[in-house]
Amino acid sequence: MLSPRRWGLWTLPRPVLRYILAIEALTVLAAVALILTDAPATSMDWRVLGALVGATSLHLWISRRTEETRRDSGTGPHMDTTTVWVLPAMVLLPAWMAIISLVLLRAQLYPVARRPLYRYTFGTMAAMFAALIELAIVRYSGIDVASAFGAREVLVLAGAGLVFFVVNAIAIGGVIALSTPQPTWLTVIGSGRDNAMAAMTVCLGSMAALAVAHAWLAPLFVVPLLAVLDWGALQIENLKGDARTDHKTQLLNSRGWHEQTGREFARARRQHSTLSVAVIDLDHFKQVNDTWGHPAGDAVLRAVGAVLRETTRQGDVVGRFGGEEFVLMLPDTDAEQAVRVAERVRQGVAEMHVAATDKRGQPVLISNRTASIGIASGPGATADLDELLRSADAAVYEAKHGGRNQVRSAESSIPHHAE
Repeated sequence: MLSPRRWGLWTLPRPVLRYILAIEALTVLAAVALILTDAPATSMDWRVLGALVGATSLHLWISRRTEETRRDSGTGPHMDTTTVWVLPAMVLLPAWMAIISLVLLRAQLYPVARRPLYRYTFGTMAAMFAALIELAIVRYSGIDVASAFGAREVLVLAGAGLVFFVVNAIAIGGVIALSTPQPTWLTVIGSGRDNAMAAMTVCLGSMAALAVAHAWLAPLFVVPLLAVLDWGALQIENLKGDARTDHKTQLLNSRGWHEQTGREFARARRQHSTLSVAVIDLDHFKQVNDTWGHPAGDAVLRAVGAVLRETTRQGDVVGRFGGEEFVLMLPDTDAEQAVRVAERVRQGVAEMHVAATDKRGQPVLISNRTASIGIASGPGATADLDELLRSADAAVYEAKHGGRNQVRSAESSIPHHAE
């Protein structure tokens, strides 16, 4: 065990460190204040706690692989579907029991998270802070869902769930914004898929709280439903994305790229315009996976996708064929113009600084990555896509053998950039 002075926490920038310590201090104060006002635990409270802990463990065991897939494909903050068990604990149990329930949940989830301990601890404290505020709302509203359930109880539960979601999102989003050099809304607030899943989880948490209030063994019967819904939502999202979109980079996949490129070729034939194709191959990409692990490789691929969106032009068709190969179709673009676009892409990749985690979950910053790019151009009236792709692939091969990190055009064997 490393000494506290060597914890990764202390290497964080001062604003990030102060923010983390402030959230954790507020969480401790809120926990103490609520525990001091707890009513004595009853035998029913112990039964509910046991049922919730058992249901949480079963849910995690069933949904582990699904949860890992969702976590790895996300680009921003991640809300675990297991938070469905937070609301019943906060509504029905004394504060100290609810805290135990949440801590046990997070402890079981840690092997799936693959995050440094200090980061995971902050995530746990942020979730606990939001949950304790939720508990305070329920407690001081005076509702008792076990004895009465009407419009007031519905509104309080809905409001408490919304507060949990918002406070947790602000706490996590704040540390991401402070620690990211150029934060975007996607990295700070997360994807629409994750936020939709979070909203569904809050609703299911309210339903679970009502079920547990009237039958303390209800969680064990709710677990299969949750697991099926969790898996089904992921499959639907993946099927929607897999149809035309690469789920790692959110660029077009091979099918989507060919469909859109086919329309552009048809337009070029009608208008007799020139078009170009660029094939982009990341240099030594296997080293990233071998050195830091596949999650780090996925982070690099997402960063390359972001570079392509930023450096290409409106109307350019951008896709990922798989592995480390990306493709561009550049309408109304001759070879000289295509080289300028490709140079922007090559330079953007070379300037990337990708924050990721290694095989042990420790933070790493991956930089000095390069790409070799091949270009082929032709008149739209007679150009053939397969022929242009073959020519661009051959140009990439020349760039690789010419020293990498350069752009080669199929019309010339002279590199447009050499390291």
